[in-house]
Amino acid sequence: FKRIVGRLSMTPLYAQCIPYNESIKGHIGGNPPINIETEIPEGYAFYATLVHPEKEDKMLSILVTKDIEKLVDNSIYPNIDIKVIEHKYAPMSVHSEYRLENFNNTIFSIGGYTEKQEGKFLFIKAGGVPRYIQQNEFYYKQLLEDNYSFFLMIDEEGYIEGVFDDVFNFGALYLYKHNDTKEIIAGFWQCS
Repeated sequence: FKRIVGRLSMTPLYAQCIPYNESIKGHIGGNPPINIETEIPEGYAFYATLVHPEKEDKMLSILVTKDIEKLVDNSIYPNIDIKVIEHKYAPMSVHSEYRLENFNNTIFSIGGYTEKQEGKFLFIKAGGVPRYIQQNEFYYKQLLEDNYSFFLMIDEEGYIEGVFDDVFNFGALYLYKHNDTKEIIAGFWQCS
């Protein structure tokens, strides 16, 4: 079993997509944190920033290519056009040119982590066993061979209903962590 999903070190934690509250650190949509603006590669846009589930003083920000064809063609590690940046918390910037157009200027908060899923639909699950939409091994085979383990998933099913256009075609994004360096990367995304 471990061969399939990698090392399972963290007790599963869950977070929900909730109405925006600027006192909550994590958010999906809107502008990126001000301290990562200079790290956003050309052609990428801000997707979300969330509290690192293993480091309360760190955030993980996710950037997605604006080119939909590239996003579809490069959806699996090592050729994935999604970047993850680990950084200290910072407030949201005022520069809207980094926004992801799919979100129509909408911002929602990412609630705090709990040990049990709240709400009807899964939004974020960190640790434990991932819930894959497609069970095909080719999605994660190279990641496991390169010493990565499942870390976190964001499932679009958990968006607040009717708010966002789906970025991943009503799918899910899976982040993986290197077992030695602890670097967090985008592993793949999949849809039904």
